Order: sequence, then C-alpha cells, then structure tokens
Amino acid sequence: MKKKFLILSSLAAIILALSSCGAIGMTGGVIFKGETQPLAVTSNDLGYKVGVAKCTNVLNLATFGNAGINEAAKKAGIKKISHVDVKKVSVLTLFCTETYYVYGE
Repeated sequence: MKKKFLILSSLAAIILALSSCGAIGMTGGVIFKGETQPLAVTSNDLGYKVGVAKCTNVLNLATFGNAGINEAAKKAGIKKISHVDVKKVSVLTLFCTETYYVYGE
C-alpha cells in the first residue's frame, strides 16, 4: 500500500510539473526560470513606443490578466508594430507570469 501511494504521488507530481506554465516553451532551472525571448518581427521600422501586457498563473489553478498583443499595443498607442518580445518567469512551476512587450510607432 505504501509503495503504491509513493508511485501515485510521484506520478501526480510529474504530471503537475509538466502541465504547468513553467514547463512549456522555457529553458533553464527547476526552482526558478526567467527569460526573455523574441516572439514576432515585422518589416516596420523600429518604434520608440513600448506597450506591456501581462498574465499570471497561480498553482496552475487560476490564471488572470490580459496578455494580448493588441492590448499592449492599445495601452501604448501603437499603430504599427515592429516586434514583440515575451518575458517568462516561473518559480517552482507553481507561480508563473508571461509579460509581452510590443514595440512600434
């Protein structure tokens, strides 16, 4: 019985870790991950405005925020997008944020 519980607990932990936001599309450590990656590029000139949009996931149970590219562009008054970066931060894959930076004019 004890062995079966240990196996099921381990399997549940692995499934939780692999299903959380920290496991998808990120490189790096298990305890803390923080990286910025390019997401999209257009042929428009590099702009001086930056719009930011963010979403947060807690315990892989609740996600809140609007991380849309359109939302970030609206906040900064950007009409022509030049490129988009995304910053991903994860702590123990239990608390995760994704912040999108939209650049343009």
